[in-house]
Amino acid sequence: MMRFGKCYACFFFAFVACQPDAKLNTLVAKDSTIKTTIFQDPTPKLGRRRIKPFKINSPVKLIVVKKQANTLLAYFGDTFKVYQVALGANPIGHKVQRGDNRTPEGTYDVVLKNPNSRGYKALKISYPNLDDKHKAWQVGLDPGGDICIHGLWWDTQDPLTHWQSNWTQGCIALNNQQIDELYQYTAVGTKVEILP
Repeated sequence: MMRFGKCYACFFFAFVACQPDAKLNTLVAKDSTIKTTIFQDPTPKLGRRRIKPFKINSPVKLIVVKKQANTLLAYFGDTFKVYQVALGANPIGHKVQRGDNRTPEGTYDVVLKNPNSRGYKALKISYPNLDDKHKAWQVGLDPGGDICIHGLWWDTQDPLTHWQSNWTQGCIALNNQQIDELYQYTAVGTKVEILP
């Protein structure tokens, strides 16, 4: 056993010595119990190892928006992808009436796909539902409508940081690259759950 260990160690160091240009990276798992060593050849002809962006690759089955975390989770296959989103400028609480700048809370469906919306592309959701209408009409209010998951409104908006301030009139906003991906894989009828 000892001989095998020494032999293995010799092979390992001989391998490293034969690769003078190799760059050694050690990745440590979150629980610090697993270490993976990767050898990368930094020469341009072989290229560098890159982590590919995680992309949706099958139909979205469910969309969940968590308002307090400013996140949208798109469930597809047996996994999900998380996006940072901007909400209505008055994000706390359920939308009650037109012009309150709140993002609704509840269960809705995608009812329309608009490839040419003000927000680049949009997935319109079924707000107000019957319950929303009933509650608003009981107190003499217009519940509003046209709530969408959409892209950016202005060219001056930073696609990486736009979500840090809630700027919509009640909609849910991603950047344009993100809405391209979500739009492609989301069908009319997809369930949308918006949580506080």
